[in-house]
Amino acid sequence: MGPTRLRYTMIGFIIGVFLVYMKELPVAEGTRFAAPFYGAGIGLLIDGIILRLKQQRGKE
Repeated sequence: MGPTRLRYTMIGFIIGVFLVYMKELPVAEGTRFAAPFYGAGIGLLIDGIILRLKQQRGKE
C-alpha cells in the first residue's frame, strides 16, 4: 500500500472515529459505529480518483 493510499485511508478513518463520539447526530447507532470503516473506504475511493486523474494527465 502506497503512502498516499494509507494517508487518505487514515484520514477517513479518523473522521469516522469523530463521528462515533458525536452523540447529537441523528444517525442510527449501528451506522455511527461503522462510520470509521465507511470513512476508510471513502478515503480509498478518493485516492483512486486522484491517482486516475494523475495518470490521465501523464498520458496527454
